[in-house]
Amino acid sequence: MAEARNHVGGAYSLTVIAPLVAGREDEARVAIEALPVGAASPLAALGGLHFSRIHIVANLVFQGPQQRRRERLRSPQLVFTSTFDGALDPYLDQLRAVADAWWQFCVGYPGSVDRDAFAQWVRAHQIDSSLFASAHPEATVPGVHESLRLRERIIDFAIAARGLEPAELQRRFRDEFAR
Repeated sequence: MAEARNHVGGAYSLTVIAPLVAGREDEARVAIEALPVGAASPLAALGGLHFSRIHIVANLVFQGPQQRRRERLRSPQLVFTSTFDGALDPYLDQLRAVADAWWQFCVGYPGSVDRDAFAQWVRAHQIDSSLFASAHPEATVPGVHESLRLRERIIDFAIAARGLEPAELQRRFRDEFAR
């Protein structure tokens, strides 16, 4: 049933929360901050990835008297979230190639070499995402990229077609965008 709870349209949400090994919080933070961003990010190579975030939660925020009591974590937690196209197992196969960079600092992490041990560890630390937002829940990442390319073509066409007579504009539009 976890599969259904973690879906919106074709998008799957994975949230993994795992305790850091005692004394390794600073090392984990440095490793996470050293990860490249943008196109150079190790996550950028994962097919179908919409969004991902990796961060450390060391303390819980006290929200005032309505909270009743202050809650404390036993240890800092590494939080990994991502939203991607499709099912979890194929995504985990891709994620294995890059996940050691951050999960190596977590308690009991078996590494990525053993596919089954890796998947079992991730699932054991997965939190169901019963409510999450996906900007384009029915669109795949390749579909979004295709739409963005089309948008650029339309903008370029509009700039080039300024001042054309209606009949000529219509002819050029059909020539450019007819399938």
